[in-house]
Amino acid sequence: MALGGKTSGRIHNRTGSDLTAMKAKYDQNKHLEYIGFDEIDALLHQMQLMQNDIDELRRYITSAELLLPDTIGDSLPLSDPSSSGQLWNNRGVLTVSRG
Repeated sequence: MALGGKTSGRIHNRTGSDLTAMKAKYDQNKHLEYIGFDEIDALLHQMQLMQNDIDELRRYITSAELLLPDTIGDSLPLSDPSSSGQLWNNRGVLTVSRG
């Protein structure tokens, strides 16, 4: 199965000194002062779940489960398969079919 597209959007549009100020507050654990407020607790909980998911994806991607042998292209089709998400050998480049 192919990786789905990103569904989330930008959370804010801060840049420059505004972004630096936001990061400084985070680095100083300012967000922890709001623990105990139901709305903030719910958001922090969901953010932690998202971080756990990202960490798991990184672990999986870099694990031996996805290490491809040097000869992976030898057994793959040489033309783009008709179904989405299939691997194929695109002139020596491992490519995922878009279907």
